[in-house]
Amino acid sequence: MLARVADNLYWLGRYIERTEHLSRYLNIQYFSALDTTSDYQRDLALKSIANMVGIDSEGEGYAFEEEILVAVAMDESNQASIKSCMHFARENARGARDLISREVWNAINKFYRFINDYPEDYYKTQGLFDFTHTTIENCAIIKNRIQSTMLHDEVWAFAKMGLHIERATQITRILISKFEDIKRVKERDNKSVESFQLVTLLKSAEGLDMYHREYSILPQQKETLEFMVLNARFPRSITYNVSSLRKHILQVAPNKGIEKDSIEWNIGRMSEYLKYLTVEEFADDPLSFLNKTLVYLNDLNSLLSKEYLNH
Repeated sequence: MLARVADNLYWLGRYIERTEHLSRYLNIQYFSALDTTSDYQRDLALKSIANMVGIDSEGEGYAFEEEILVAVAMDESNQASIKSCMHFARENARGARDLISREVWNAINKFYRFINDYPEDYYKTQGLFDFTHTTIENCAIIKNRIQSTMLHDEVWAFAKMGLHIERATQITRILISKFEDIKRVKERDNKSVESFQLVTLLKSAEGLDMYHREYSILPQQKETLEFMVLNARFPRSITYNVSSLRKHILQVAPNKGIEKDSIEWNIGRMSEYLKYLTVEEFADDPLSFLNKTLVYLNDLNSLLSKEYLNH
């Protein structure tokens, strides 16, 4: 396979996963903020939404009800917006058109038309729930088509690698954002607000119900960290996605020797580290651990690009 095509498949997976996470985070944060009477909670929600797409909510004079919400979802000049991510996903799918299935291509085109044609005025006034909910559903459909209509060969493996590294990255960023919020909350000594932030965090990863099955208690900081970072049975945990990434990289090059500092070596090392890590080792300072994890994932992307995707 040409490195250029492998790059298209990898970024197709990344952009679809990024679109889904941004849409769900916007949905959960915005509507959770509407459910509270606290101005402080709304302010935290605004900053969290802005942080997920790299917007300075304080320095650029955005208004919560319009400019921030439009910039995150509909602004094509913002390369991190939902609309931009879907545009990039479609362009990468076009670059690998001969290798992906017709069903995947049709699902991507249908979704692209939905986002491209969505009226901004309607989105501003009453369409945020419809836009984000439909976007989440379409991302799930595309990923299902990738899983069920493509041969599980190296073509599929590159798309899945993009999906898993993006999911681990987005979950890490969500954790950082919410634990920064919790740190601010603790300075105000407000336990109820801290609990609210943990519930919002788990909802943002579609993990609240599974958390309750695992622990049968209200969300607590230590248990939430353990569930989101270390639970190997939860498909959105960092451990699960690093392990899946390792499986797919070995599928692409099963006979390649694993040398020190190679992509395979780094993924294997991190996978084993997470396997034997305990939450007690980072629960006292989760932000330090999470920021190091984000740097590691970014370095992993650079290594992967250097060894397999450069063209």
